[in-house]
Amino acid sequence: MNTNRMPHFNYQLENPQFGYIGCVYMDGKIIHKIDNIDDSYLEFGYTEKMMEAGVLPEEYIWMTYIQNATCNFAVCLQICIIKYLGKNSAQYGQQCECLLDDYLKKKQSKKVGRVRFEA
Repeated sequence: MNTNRMPHFNYQLENPQFGYIGCVYMDGKIIHKIDNIDDSYLEFGYTEKMMEAGVLPEEYIWMTYIQNATCNFAVCLQICIIKYLGKNSAQYGQQCECLLDDYLKKKQSKKVGRVRFEA
């Protein structure tokens, strides 16, 4: 992982063909298999109250981070994935924690306007 720029992560839910609950991938390659999908939803802000109200997790994520027409929440989506990896990935956890710390320090010093993600 190039630590000079913020990487671009994606996630995918259950894929019975590959036998995992979900995964995080970068550059088209799986870098982390999600063992507990509920933990990953918590990082995106999904709560038990939402579940009780009948809101589906993917619907919440789609409407909040991807389809929201008033704002572009792509950066927030990336930060959620980075926070999840920081807590749950043995291979990338430390790097993700460093990326997040660096981003927050730059943001606090107002040097970050827009974050550039690797394609």
